Amino acid sequence: MRNFENDLACYFQEGILVGEKENLEEFTKRADRLKTLTEVDFKNPIFGIKKAHAIVEQKKPLLPWFAAITKFLYEDEIVIPKIEISVFAPNETLDHELIHAVKAPHSDSIFEEFLAYEVSSGLRRALGPLFFDPWEANILAITLLLGFFSPFLYLAALLLTIFFTARLFWAKTLYKNGLLEIAKLFNAKNPLPYALLFTQKEWRLLAKREGQKVLNALKTQDPLRYNQLLSLEKLHL
Repeated sequence: MRNFENDLACYFQEGILVGEKENLEEFTKRADRLKTLTEVDFKNPIFGIKKAHAIVEQKKPLLPWFAAITKFLYEDEIVIPKIEISVFAPNETLDHELIHAVKAPHSDSIFEEFLAYEVSSGLRRALGPLFFDPWEANILAITLLLGFFSPFLYLAALLLTIFFTARLFWAKTLYKNGLLEIAKLFNAKNPLPYALLFTQKEWRLLAKREGQKVLNALKTQDPLRYNQLLSLEKLHL
């Protein structure tokens, strides 16, 4: 078991996370496929990940309000992350997208965006994501552009901005409460590595201080992901 936990810790450092309800055979098959992709160094150490595996392409141009985007391809139910990044993107952008890449085997999560913004600097990190999906930024941008023809659309853009801002602060409260519960569960000074392995549904329970309930469910229903969580203690993050 000790060697097995060491292996799971090493996989984590390579940015290969156990997916939801994934068994050992499925995980190994996916890990082997990911290792054939481009190996990308993870520059920011706060997640304990040293590198990740993804298809990375520089694109010109992306939409002006997008520095990069991560898409997902599927091969025999194996999810393959593909990062398209602008040649003008800030240095921190690739690390941001790598968080989405390593979270690929998990269901979409609003908290995933907050985790990705942890590698940002300044105000971007302090505030977090105003948009949870790319289409939201597109709608706001289009509404502002069309406002040139109809001033009422500027009002619509203002209402959208107010909604996105209110939602941001609501979600950020849940995010922070979830991190506090994770730190308590694992007696961790830095809860971010552990946070990568939780889903949106689990995070909502964590925010309600039901962390032990989450761990008990993982132990019985998702043992491989549970074991990777425990293996992180060996990394002394």
